[in-house]
Amino acid sequence: MSESAIHDHVMPSNAVGSVMNIRVVTPPGYDPAHTYPVVYLLHLWGRDERFWTDRLAAHVRLAEGVRAGALPPMILAMPGGHKSFYLNAADPPGIIWEDSPYNDAAEYYFDGFDQYGNYGDYLLKEAIPFVEERYPVRQDRAGRAIGGLSMGGAGAAVHAFTDPGRFSAVGMHGPAVFYDPDGPGAPPWIFGIDDEAAFAGRDPLHLAGRFVTPDTQPRVWIDCGWEDPLRTSIEHLHRALLAQGLIHDYHLWPGGHDGAYWAGHVAEYLTFYAREW
Repeated sequence: MSESAIHDHVMPSNAVGSVMNIRVVTPPGYDPAHTYPVVYLLHLWGRDERFWTDRLAAHVRLAEGVRAGALPPMILAMPGGHKSFYLNAADPPGIIWEDSPYNDAAEYYFDGFDQYGNYGDYLLKEAIPFVEERYPVRQDRAGRAIGGLSMGGAGAAVHAFTDPGRFSAVGMHGPAVFYDPDGPGAPPWIFGIDDEAAFAGRDPLHLAGRFVTPDTQPRVWIDCGWEDPLRTSIEHLHRALLAQGLIHDYHLWPGGHDGAYWAGHVAEYLTFYAREW
């Protein structure tokens, strides 16, 4: 049985006015005549579509799982998302860099104003159809999952909770969720911090309460490192989902908010996504 294969693509995006990259991993024994379940994996802030393979070796973990019979053959699709949270930005007027609470983190937010826009439309209306047109992936809810790291985990949850009929499962791996919407971390040009309605429309907790019920929810996974600086907000999300009757996998493991932590759990992530495949 062959190894997993990595395929890189570029696609013009009308939604964001830019050329975007998408990396796709096909499983060992890939046969284009066969139809495969698919997981859309979103990267963290400041990284790109290569992170899941180059740093976390997701393609290796997929091949190991398929060869061992622990995973079904499936396709992994990793669209680039820049510094966008994979969301349509609120872009509130009047945001000035010098007046924001982020001017002491210039390196972290570098190019942030150039890498946001209608990234939700890009993901749902361009990137996912791009993959579906070029690969034999399932296009039904039961055969489609989404997840992500940090920024990508939050974005994945927003889309899964806004439209629970689109994805069968959502994984949030150290998700960048913001319990305090006025605290540092949530870019105001994306979330519209001064606009409660804009923030609520981009916050997984608000959206889960608005659109998701125990009968309609996708399968949900949340994990976090003990030393993750976002742990307080992530634990709040966990407790709030339970209070709403939304059952989910929740794991708190040793580690931080970094590649070393996530790399140690990729096999578990893939097992979760494929649980019903």
